[in-house]
Amino acid sequence: MSRILFFLLLALAIYLAWRFVQRKPLPRQDGESDPLRLPMVSCATCGLHIPREEALVQDERYFCCEEHRRAMAPGPE
Repeated sequence: MSRILFFLLLALAIYLAWRFVQRKPLPRQDGESDPLRLPMVSCATCGLHIPREEALVQDERYFCCEEHRRAMAPGPE
């Protein structure tokens, strides 16, 4: 009888551990967006992927920094 009780408790512990691992994270309450869901763009110079909100835009191209934006800017003619 004690073996049956032992295996039932073991099965219950395994089930509860599995449920704990499988549960989904709670949504954020502070209104901050999930950084994994931000729209991303790549720098026209180096190809680095950055959030679109942080990118510098010139002539419908995105850049990660001012130096890369200047490097791709058309020179004086």
